[in-house]
Amino acid sequence: MFKLGMNNIKNFCPRAVDLFSYDNNVSSFIKYLIRNNKVTGSFRVTNLSSVESQVMLWKRQLPDVTPYYAVKCNPDPVILNVLAKFGINFDCATQGEIHLVTEKCGVTSDRIIYANPAKMMNHLVYAINQGVKLTVFDSKDELLKLSKIPNQKFELLLRIATDDKNSVCRFSNKFGANPRDAENLLDCAKSLGLPVVGVSFHVGSGCGDPKTYTKSLANVADIFEIAPRIGMPPMKIVNIGGGFPGNSIGYGGKNRPTFQEIANIIRIEIREFHKKFPNNADIKFIAEPGRFFAENSTIIVTKVYARKGENLQSVYVDDGVYGSFNNVIYDHATPHPSKIIFNENEDIKMINSNVFGPTCDGLDQICKADNTLLPYCKEDDWLEWQNMGAYTHTASFVFNGYTHYPDKFYCFGSN
Repeated sequence: MFKLGMNNIKNFCPRAVDLFSYDNNVSSFIKYLIRNNKVTGSFRVTNLSSVESQVMLWKRQLPDVTPYYAVKCNPDPVILNVLAKFGINFDCATQGEIHLVTEKCGVTSDRIIYANPAKMMNHLVYAINQGVKLTVFDSKDELLKLSKIPNQKFELLLRIATDDKNSVCRFSNKFGANPRDAENLLDCAKSLGLPVVGVSFHVGSGCGDPKTYTKSLANVADIFEIAPRIGMPPMKIVNIGGGFPGNSIGYGGKNRPTFQEIANIIRIEIREFHKKFPNNADIKFIAEPGRFFAENSTIIVTKVYARKGENLQSVYVDDGVYGSFNNVIYDHATPHPSKIIFNENEDIKMINSNVFGPTCDGLDQICKADNTLLPYCKEDDWLEWQNMGAYTHTASFVFNGYTHYPDKFYCFGSN
């Protein structure tokens, strides 16, 4: 089996540091950067061995499901290259993402799904010119749009809505056809000469009930039975979407199912699905994991530049919700900081703490005192934030004239 290793990493990321020199510990590397004045403000450290570990975990838990990494989660070219080396495919939703993985990472178009049910025409034309073949739709309007493009050779997946009421981030309010409308949509595709080769769904991020996959796959099976009945070729692809948690806690809180629990349900349902179609050996299962691969790869470190209070303190750091911590607003995240301790004799009595970002907007609050404990902080202290590799800096923007972008560091070794 392919192993990443430092030699392979150096080919596309010469700056990557071997953690062997830092006691195989990311925290030791972070302290080295601070102590030796390698950084002056907030920065992030991505441990590429974490990405490798998640790839291995996926292959153990879901060996029959081909993953297409959701580029929007974290489009860092180094992470993309690591995933590409392991043979992971890519879920792209825009022209820019297709360009990134094909031109910057050398990924061939047959490893891409253009997984946006509502596409801009110029993005579609770009995808066609790049040779992308697989895409999705959820309406007659999208089918009509596709039919207007001459000489296109897309294979289509019908995206259906799911019962995602128990998920943290819901998507069926925006995308997905009602399964009851599937036959009409397949009839429309057939009349337009557009090949529908499978069905796609997404149960939402932070899935609260793994049995949602059971119901969704039952709907997919019904649609698979419709296709030959109306004179279409048998379908061959089932896309079970993304939203898989990227760490042991589970996205959305401790009471959410873990990846292993979700994967167990999916394995069972895949076996049952194949039993329903014993004469169709070509059925292939794919998925669109994003945070699963990227979330726990990256630690963000912020610098305290101001503080106030005694028994209840307010701490001000140089990154916030308009930067890397936009996930607090847009991704239902609850980041938890820890203070980096350099002096073993330091008083680490924990007190309730508000943590604010650097802008003058009251909305720019990362943590609230009622659920955040930190030691007493002072100016020029540093806070460390784990599991910050998914939907963080990729969605940041400039506001209030604050233009600091965290420095990036890469390492490889034990977590």
